[in-house]
Amino acid sequence: MNPTISRLALRGLVGQRRGLVLVALPALLVLLAAVVRMLTGEPVSARLILVEVGLAVVVPLVALLAANGVLGPEIDDGSVVYLLSTPVSRYVVAASKWLTAAGVSVVLSSGGLAGAALAGGVSSRWVLGSAAAGAIGAVLYTALFTLMSAATRHGMIAGLVYALILERAMGSLLTGIRYVSVQSFTQRLTEPVADIDLPVADLGLGYAVVAAVVVLVVGVGAAGWRLQRFQLKGDE
Repeated sequence: MNPTISRLALRGLVGQRRGLVLVALPALLVLLAAVVRMLTGEPVSARLILVEVGLAVVVPLVALLAANGVLGPEIDDGSVVYLLSTPVSRYVVAASKWLTAAGVSVVLSSGGLAGAALAGGVSSRWVLGSAAAGAIGAVLYTALFTLMSAATRHGMIAGLVYALILERAMGSLLTGIRYVSVQSFTQRLTEPVADIDLPVADLGLGYAVVAAVVVLVVGVGAAGWRLQRFQLKGDE
């Protein structure tokens, strides 16, 4: 990890308008949980607010905005060539960008889901599970979306297609999608942490652990490999 690259990436991320959107997404989730509880007078449905909305929508969108925010604009405007001309390994560049995006995403996603759980009046186990799911999901999603951002100028679109169409839409129709779904890996890894039941009982814990490691290593490593092949004269 290169502290200078991470610091510049963080400054660029929070200094853009997308920084406001990053904060707004988990804040809206907390507000939604509070409003639902106030209107019904009962604790919110943990699965509805925290899984169906929080983990399925808020976490991947926060991770997508963060991952694209630390790398996408530099590739779009060509300024990445100046960064890549420095004597710093491009794998270090990719890892530093990912760590910055992951750090921001973990704070916002974990805090947002835990805050929604508290505002919704759910049990302490679900508060812990929400925080864990937000953190695990943020780390894995940012690794995947960092790769997409490095691989194509359309990283934002590719990320939306994966999160909203492949995982969200097709996942409800094809059960086999869970074997390539970051959301499913996250839910399975969260279950033993907080001792809660999530809708991935038939997905083995061992498989989820291996798959999560693969997503993390391949995502960051392939992003570095892609940057290593980026030509200074511009290959996009």
